[in-house]
Amino acid sequence: MKMINFDPVQTWIGNVAYSHSQSKGTEDYYRFALKNFCSFIDATPEQILEDYEISEEKAFKRKYAKLLKAFIIEQTNNGYAVGSITTIVAAIRSFFKYNDLPLGYVPTAKNRVTYHNRDVRHEEIKKILAASTPRDRAFYSLMAQSGLRPHTITQLKMKHLEPDFSEGAIPCMIRIPEEISKGGFGAYFTFTGSETIRYLTAYLSTRPNIDPEDYVFVNRSGRQLSRRSITNIFARTIDGMKEKGTLNFEQKKLGKPRTLRLYNLRKFFRNCAAQAGVEYVNFWMGHKTNYKASYIPASDVHYFSREDVEFQRKLYSEKALPHLRLETATPTETEAVIKQLQMELNKMEKRYETMQQQHELLQNKFEGLSRIRSQSDVVAEAIMQDPRFQKLIHEKLSEGAIEVREDFVKDGKTKVKIHKLTKEDFKK
Repeated sequence: MKMINFDPVQTWIGNVAYSHSQSKGTEDYYRFALKNFCSFIDATPEQILEDYEISEEKAFKRKYAKLLKAFIIEQTNNGYAVGSITTIVAAIRSFFKYNDLPLGYVPTAKNRVTYHNRDVRHEEIKKILAASTPRDRAFYSLMAQSGLRPHTITQLKMKHLEPDFSEGAIPCMIRIPEEISKGGFGAYFTFTGSETIRYLTAYLSTRPNIDPEDYVFVNRSGRQLSRRSITNIFARTIDGMKEKGTLNFEQKKLGKPRTLRLYNLRKFFRNCAAQAGVEYVNFWMGHKTNYKASYIPASDVHYFSREDVEFQRKLYSEKALPHLRLETATPTETEAVIKQLQMELNKMEKRYETMQQQHELLQNKFEGLSRIRSQSDVVAEAIMQDPRFQKLIHEKLSEGAIEVREDFVKDGKTKVKIHKLTKEDFKK
């Protein structure tokens, strides 16, 4: 029987693509993980296979389980996050599994997030867009309003935006064929808003003679833009903004993930589009979903990606897009303004009510004083006409002037003034 030479790594990757995922990102990461492990144990994939052929199975299992556990400690000491190490170990396990290599016990880490992606606000996204080039602005806006992965966006071609893009349809549907979707999700679609389409139009106007098979986003050489490149550009942009004091975020350690990074735009979509329903949002983001319409048999769940585009377009337009707007106020922002105005109006109404009460109180006091004055004038007139009072006045005047005390308030202080009345004053 003729022996067939084969590349164990390529055969492994090919079978993973056949059974699970044809994602280029998965392939690259699996190769990266196996390369690091082989470098750590100072052996090639071919040598691992040869070692199995000349070793006892029990000894082989223990040997490579120990090596893999030592590799995990090495990665931990190098500062890798638990999630990253788990993914690397999964890739190495996959190589052993697909090559029928036994592996002893290797612990599975408890799932926890080491580097959290914080929420990114509308205002922050608008600042980032303003600080970006036309191409990058269109890329970031598309990611925020569609929920697509950076790797998926870099693989988009003009034909995936049609016919909506040429027809000016808003929301614009974006078709994601199975060959560029992640994992075994299959083909699906999502939408984006008018702001993204405007940014895209501005960017594409700088690229003449674009064909349906051309990539939507390209580098300076006109070749497909890479995920790593746009990720680094985003990092440089926000670092520059932080230095200028226009953006704030944390980075625990140099070379480690920031709390604000490109994937935050995808999280922004997940949070803001939530009112459309979690199953639809997961579908638009390319996540596996158990959703199926009530009228679709269980055996036909896989047809969901082709079901009722116009219904989902309307759902996106009414429930998701209003909260994904970047330039105009979102319902939440509008509600905040209305709430603030309502609070100010309530304060003014309370002040007006207090002033009205004070006015009524002063009015009552004034009316009371007016009544007292009128009554005092009547009493004074009666006294002046009384003969006994007139006789008393004449007696006092014969002795000299009569002193009359007047109390009054001036400049907030009570003052006293003495008036001297003579016979001439009474004659007047």
